[in-house]
Amino acid sequence: MTSSQQRASSPLPDAQQLKARVDLATFAGQFTRLRRAGRQFLGLCPLHEERHPSFYVHPNKNVFYCFGCRTGGDLFDFVMHAHACDFRHALKIVEEFAAGVARASEPRSGSRFGVSEGAKPLSPPKAGACHSQSSQDLRARILTVLVATNRRLCAIAATNRDASAALATACEPDRSLYLLEETK
Repeated sequence: MTSSQQRASSPLPDAQQLKARVDLATFAGQFTRLRRAGRQFLGLCPLHEERHPSFYVHPNKNVFYCFGCRTGGDLFDFVMHAHACDFRHALKIVEEFAAGVARASEPRSGSRFGVSEGAKPLSPPKAGACHSQSSQDLRARILTVLVATNRRLCAIAATNRDASAALATACEPDRSLYLLEETK
């Protein structure tokens, strides 16, 4: 088979159309975790080792730049650097990625929401689970702590009321009444 026959059997896709279909941030997200930083994405550079993020992806322009290794470019430049390959191989990698994304986003067969999809109904509680000895013990300990906390809060409120009444002046005779109304 000659090289011209090989090209005819597996034609290369149009690079511009392919670049327009694939989002660089999504593709680069396979190699590093990206987070939104304003209008762009930021992450650790997958092309070299670093401790602080210096890898930026601009989704509007579909370009990247790393301030650490001073590497930048478009989608194909990123693929060529990440996979250490030539342009033809990068084109095939991006085409496979685009086909995988297209397959993943196709609608499922059948209706949109089938019977087996979605949330399952809750199973009824096990018989006796709420009335077991361990749950009753736990409930009793929780109630004991709540009663003790309530007693402490009532003591604090009484102390605050007494202190507030002691601080009341002749100009503010009704101040203790406001505090009593708040605690009720």
